[in-house]
Order: sequence, then C-alpha cells, then structure tokens
Amino acid sequence: KPKPVIIEDDYNTPPPTVVEEMPEFPGGEAAEKFLSENIKYPQTAGEIGVQGPVFVTFEVEKNGHISGVKLLKGIGSGCDEEALRVISSMPDWNPGRQNGKEVRVQLNMPIQFKLL
Repeated sequence: KPKPVIIEDDYNTPPPTVVEEMPEFPGGEAAEKFLSENIKYPQTAGEIGVQGPVFVTFEVEKNGHISGVKLLKGIGSGCDEEALRVISSMPDWNPGRQNGKEVRVQLNMPIQFKLL
C-alpha cells in the first residue's frame, strides 16, 4: 500500500498578524483612500441613520492577492456586505515578508461608515 505524501503548506496554521515587513497597499497609497473612493453608502443605512465601524479580517497571500475576507463585527443595514465587497475588490497588495521570504499575513481593518 502506498503511503500518503505529506505536503507542507502553511494553510494548516493561521497566518501571522505581524511580520518583519508588513504587507502594503500598492503604490504606497493608503488603503483608506481606495476604500473612501470605492465604498457606496448603503441606501437603507443612510435612510435610517446607521453609522459606525465595520471590522473586517482578510489575508494578503504570498502573491499579494486578497483572500479569506470575513466580517469580524458589523453594524448591519447593508454596511457589512458593502465592507466585504470593497475589501474583496482591492487590487493585489505588496506581500508581507519574514526572513526575506514572502508570507501570508492576516490583517484586520476597520471601515468607518459615517453620514455627513
């Protein structure tokens, strides 16, 4: 009987949240600028005055791709879905590095919904 081959990958353990070189949004721009330009305030939330922070977690893969986008804490009325949508639509980041190697890194990001 053939023995199973164990392939080492780093998906069996959660990615670190702090590394020597943290992932960066492309072009050195602040991710906040991308978010503010791409978030559409949900109509329902605006009509009933829902505002506040939505907390999202995601991973920046070794190739910079965004994956594993999940809601940590939401405020409802469409804001949670909008935060997840806009994080998922981000361009690839510059990946994090540890010991000179590109690594997956988990990031948490608050997205502020505020009525003007």
